[in-house]
Amino acid sequence: MTREMLTTKEVAEYLSINEKQVYRLIKEKKIPATRITGKWLFPKNLIEEWVVASARESVAPSLRPGPGHQVVIAGSNDLALELLVKNANLQNPDYTISISNVGSLAGLIALEHGNCHVAATHLLDQETGEYNSSFIRKHFPEMKVVLLNVAHREQGLIVKKGNPLGIKTLKHLATKKAKFINRQEGSGTRVLLDYRLRELGIDPESIAGYDRTSYTHMEVALEVFSGGADAGVGIMAVARMLGLDFMPLAKERFDLAIPTASFSTDAVQALCAVLRSDEFKTNVVSMGGYEVRDTGKVVYERD
Repeated sequence: MTREMLTTKEVAEYLSINEKQVYRLIKEKKIPATRITGKWLFPKNLIEEWVVASARESVAPSLRPGPGHQVVIAGSNDLALELLVKNANLQNPDYTISISNVGSLAGLIALEHGNCHVAATHLLDQETGEYNSSFIRKHFPEMKVVLLNVAHREQGLIVKKGNPLGIKTLKHLATKKAKFINRQEGSGTRVLLDYRLRELGIDPESIAGYDRTSYTHMEVALEVFSGGADAGVGIMAVARMLGLDFMPLAKERFDLAIPTASFSTDAVQALCAVLRSDEFKTNVVSMGGYEVRDTGKVVYERD
């Protein structure tokens, strides 16, 4: 993946979508591509720019090499992360820590380009079944990072209270003609969903609403709660907050990717102190769907 031009198969792997979706994006002129000698090719730098530009909230255009008093976290959306940042800001008023919910892949690209200080990620490597570490080794071979675990969390189908359509599996999204609400391309939740659909041989086009997207777990849950959708994929904690039913799909590792050179800075260590506190862990567990056995631990390091 270090080549400047990607093939259709390679860009599908990089974005964790199937090739049919790539051709749809080409047809709709939504993805940077060029046709040479009958083959579609994709400039890798433009694909990276497109991923970040497609995110709902823009990340900072330019930052200093390391975090000072301002720390920008870009990447995946998560309630435990929001709680961590809130507590860290309260306990360390000299720092300003903010979150930009742009999706896991966009967060890592932003980190690589120096547009954020920390990336929040839960990307599944579909070949190894490993979260984050393997994906970074494969797609970001030059990135020198520490992966700090926030929590292990449960993802699943969020459905209306009482589950009136009897949706219990991903196959039911198609067979029961349920209205679905999806997450944006490049998000770890979308990667997980597409991986499972491919495993089960389910055509995404058979799911009504597959192309409708939300940018946070809470937005998905609110769509289901309000009747805008019958089902969506998200974390247990948001389903529990709104009194919705939840069908587990997977447990995943949610990490913070921090440049190795920045890990020992005062700002990052202040964040770590909150993350490792018993109070934080207790509050995270109380939200439901979280495990804290690795919370605050370095689970991968490359320098």
